[in-house]
Amino acid sequence: MDDKLINQGGTSSRGGTVKNLAAFGLAIAMLVAALICGVSLGTENFSFQEVVAAIFTSQAEEELSISSTIIREIRLPRVLLAALCGGLLAAAGAVFQGFFRNPLADSGIMGISSGAAFGAVSSAMLPAGIAALPIFASINYLFSDFATPIFAFAGAFLVAITVFASSHLQGRYSSTTVIILTGTAASAFFSALTSLLVLMKDKELYKMFVWTLGSFNGKGWNELQFILPMTIISVVLLWFCPKPLDLLAGGEASAQSLGLNLAATKVLVLGTGSLAAATAVCAGGTIGFVGLIVPHLLRRLYSPRHSLLIPASILWGGVFLVVADLISRTAIAPAEIPVGLVTSLAGAPFFVFLLLAGGEKNYEV
Repeated sequence: MDDKLINQGGTSSRGGTVKNLAAFGLAIAMLVAALICGVSLGTENFSFQEVVAAIFTSQAEEELSISSTIIREIRLPRVLLAALCGGLLAAAGAVFQGFFRNPLADSGIMGISSGAAFGAVSSAMLPAGIAALPIFASINYLFSDFATPIFAFAGAFLVAITVFASSHLQGRYSSTTVIILTGTAASAFFSALTSLLVLMKDKELYKMFVWTLGSFNGKGWNELQFILPMTIISVVLLWFCPKPLDLLAGGEASAQSLGLNLAATKVLVLGTGSLAAATAVCAGGTIGFVGLIVPHLLRRLYSPRHSLLIPASILWGGVFLVVADLISRTAIAPAEIPVGLVTSLAGAPFFVFLLLAGGEKNYEV
């Protein structure tokens, strides 16, 4: 009898492994397909052969054709940037949902993206004034390079701590009401401050306004290289999040009894989610609902286990935002819709559906 049970367990385990591998294979295939479509389609369409030739054919920059220049210098970095931002936002959503044990926890809804946006925009106001001081003259270049991600992370982490403290002090750690109200207040406050700063930068008003709506328009290799170090750090930190989040699924008391260091876990999870969201904001502006939609659907399709959910969120988040960006470029071509508006149009009804369906339900591993 015992041998039979063991064999059944082994078969079930192997079946689950095969299913997971197939699911991740599908996610990778969909991401590759989305990237190819993102590069191929737009105001001017290119064939698959033209895309492959432009990417892999070695040519001197001055000898590149117009089509090759569009593919290699405009569309390819843009879709890669969208994929990275989508993956980071979805992973941040998975982390926050697991930490707060709430399906409505998302960097946008909780106001974390607004805090990051305020930090990023406020950093643009500082170098000019600091450069006037002799003591900062020699390091102004470095300050300009690192100020944006540092300030964005600081703004995001500040809001994350505020939301956590508000829900925890109220004795309702996963309360939907507390999270939404605190997040809404923080989002409104920091959005107002961001708008004030944007109005003060009148010469760059339109560019910064579009950025606050979420857009990859005009983004290229420089922006991709800029966020790459922060992306790598975020992914490395995400690697350490699944086990603590799985333990927290049963509640803090249960997690402590199993040996989880709650203080270290809170810093790790809140810091990782904030860094991932801030990195995405630095690259594409305020883009909402990616972290709400993707992890919630994947939790049902894959598994509530974060060792599967987080990597799946990275892949499918990339697919989601690349497709959203493609829609933003082609829906009213040659004009362009900010991608943040596209994700909001998809995410707002989904948010209402989740709220009506029972946002108080905790997710269990």
